Amino acid sequence: MQNGHFISRKHYATRWDEDNCQVQCSGCNVFRYGEQYLFSKYLGTDLSEQLLIKSRKIEKFTDNELLDMIDLYTEKVNNLL
Repeated sequence: MQNGHFISRKHYATRWDEDNCQVQCSGCNVFRYGEQYLFSKYLGTDLSEQLLIKSRKIEKFTDNELLDMIDLYTEKVNNLL
């Protein structure tokens, strides 16, 4: 299983947005380019549109913001174990 992104990771504004990230098998995520159409159906029209609009904004994170995200997601992963 992999972390699939509805909007490509190259868009910094949505790269770590939890609504933009969902579990996908490697076949769908890599070989079928994330099955973006099916992904959008799963998210629904409103959320898909919101993510698309958000992805077009220029977002810059400070080093501290990135370190905070690392801490947050490390803690979330550790809580799964």
